[in-house]
Amino acid sequence: MSTAPDSTPRCITETDADGVVTVTLDNGRLNLLTGEAAAIYTQTLRELAYDTGIRLLVLRGGPAAFLGGADIKFLKDAGKRDIDTYIRGVFGLCEQIRDLPFPTMSVMCGYCLGAGMEVAAMCDIKIASHDAQLGMPEVKLGVPSVIHAAMLPGMIGWGRTRDLLLSGRMIGARQACDWGLVTDVAPEGGLEPRVDEWKREMLTGAPVAMRIQKDLIRRWERMPTQEAIAIGIDGLVSAYGTSEPREYMEHFLSARKRA
Repeated sequence: MSTAPDSTPRCITETDADGVVTVTLDNGRLNLLTGEAAAIYTQTLRELAYDTGIRLLVLRGGPAAFLGGADIKFLKDAGKRDIDTYIRGVFGLCEQIRDLPFPTMSVMCGYCLGAGMEVAAMCDIKIASHDAQLGMPEVKLGVPSVIHAAMLPGMIGWGRTRDLLLSGRMIGARQACDWGLVTDVAPEGGLEPRVDEWKREMLTGAPVAMRIQKDLIRRWERMPTQEAIAIGIDGLVSAYGTSEPREYMEHFLSARKRA
């Protein structure tokens, strides 16, 4: 969380020949997640969800802050209706990220706080620069952490969730990785090579199989274990409606012969 923005929020979208889309969230130096920004970002991601050629989405922020969280000046003066509208907008953004049919990866530099940390955490793979700082400081401002903070116990456990939400303190990238909140931490000066490594890794999976797997993971979150196991059978069978199993297994066997 921080003070007022210094620009109009925008999404910068770039697509490469491999089907990797990079979306940079830009709302000025502090990169605040205002209500306007949340609406613009959600709409951009909603449109990308229909693109069947996308294999991976990389979500980035600014060099000083992935997302700095909410605007404190807005929070201070907001009424109940204002807050209700704002937090439902952030909820919609986080849900849109979770609902994307292809794998997602967040790349965190600088501060990643409050609602901004929730946005980053909703991605499948989370890469942090060596000096990234993560935190949920809401209680220090007189409000609770809500919406997708409810998913933190499943990611980092109840004890660490209590630490993060009740202390409101920031933790470094390495500690966040040790806790399971971050997937990988890049060495100093090595963020871009590390991001490129993860892009290559994520592109080794068959495109349709990756989308089936993403859908299964999303549905498993809402199901009892036995039901989740059962729908996995249908997912596997559906993969054989494409040529991917044969093509990728033939490639695997050929590579093993050459080794």
